[in-house]
Amino acid sequence: MVKITAIALAVVATITPFVAAKNCQSGLQYCGSVLLRKGNYYSQIVDALESVGEAADSDHVQHTLFQCTGGSNGDIDVIKYCGSACQDGGNNHSDSC
Repeated sequence: MVKITAIALAVVATITPFVAAKNCQSGLQYCGSVLLRKGNYYSQIVDALESVGEAADSDHVQHTLFQCTGGSNGDIDVIKYCGSACQDGGNNHSDSC
C-alpha cells in the first residue's frame, strides 16, 4: 500500500505544474511578457514571431502584442511589435501598444 501511495504522489507532483498554467482568453490581445506570466508560452511566442519574419530575441518576445485565437493550446498570432510600449490591460482586458 505504501508503494502505491508514493507512486500516486509522484504522479500528482509531476502533473501539477501543467495544470497550473493557464491559456490566454480567446479574443483578447496580450503582450508577450503577460503571456509568459500566464503560462508556458515561450516556444509559442518564438514560433509565432519566426513565422512572420520577426526577430525572436528577448525584447521581441517580451514586447510584441499577440492575439489569442483560443484552442486547446491557447493559440496566438502576432499583431505587432510594440517596443517598450506594450501595456498590460489587466485581467479580462486586452493589452495594447
